[in-house]
Amino acid sequence: MADNPLANVVEVFSAPIEGVIVALGKGIAEAQTALDQNSLKTQEAIDADPVLSRQGVQATWYQFPRVDLRLKLALTVVEEQPASSAAKGITAAPLASLAVARRLIAQPVSAAYQNHFNYDAQASSEITLSIVPVPPPRSADQSTIPPRLTPEQVQTAALNSPANFATTTDSGGNKIPVTNLRFDINFNAAARTWFVLQYDPLNPAAQAVVVAVDDVTGLVRVIST
Repeated sequence: MADNPLANVVEVFSAPIEGVIVALGKGIAEAQTALDQNSLKTQEAIDADPVLSRQGVQATWYQFPRVDLRLKLALTVVEEQPASSAAKGITAAPLASLAVARRLIAQPVSAAYQNHFNYDAQASSEITLSIVPVPPPRSADQSTIPPRLTPEQVQTAALNSPANFATTTDSGGNKIPVTNLRFDINFNAAARTWFVLQYDPLNPAAQAVVVAVDDVTGLVRVIST
C-alpha cells in the first residue's frame, strides 16, 4: 500500500502574505520543472532511436504561458515591535523613536478555517495574482552556438567507452566502426550533447548501441549497449 503523501501535513490557519505568494510560485516552478524533465527524457529517447533520430523529430515542450490565481483571504495587519537592546547593556532609545514593522498576515478562507473560527466568507478579501514566465538573459541562442567537439573526436570518445560497439582497426591501430552496421553521430544543439548510435538497419529488433557525449566536458554516458 502506498504511503499517503499528506500523512504528515499540518494545516496552518495563517501565514505572512509574502510567504503565501512565494509558496504559490514555488509550486508552479516545481510543476514546470517536472514538465521540462519529461521533455528532456522524451528528447533523449528520440535521439537514441535509430529511426526517429534520422527524421529530426523533436520532443514537445510544454510551458505555463500564464498562471492566474484568485485567492480569497482573511487579511490581518500586525505590528512587530523591535527587540529591545537593553538586555545587551545598550541604552534603549525612546519607544516613539523605534520603527514599528507592519506585516500583512493572510488566512486562507478554507472550510476548516470557516468552521474553526465561525468566519463569514463574504467578509474575506480577494487577491488576483498573475505569474508570467520571463525568459532569462542569454548571451547567444544555444541552438546557434557551434559544437566544441568534432564528429571525429566524438567517434573516438564513443568507441573507447565501455559501450559494446562493433569495431575494427585502421592502419594506425585506431578503433573504427565496422562497415556492415550503421553508425550515426547526431548533435543536439539545445542539450549540447552528441548521440552516437550503432545498429543493424536490416534487423530493427536488434538493440542499438547508444552513448551520449557531453559537448562541454567530453564525458561519455552509455545509454544502451
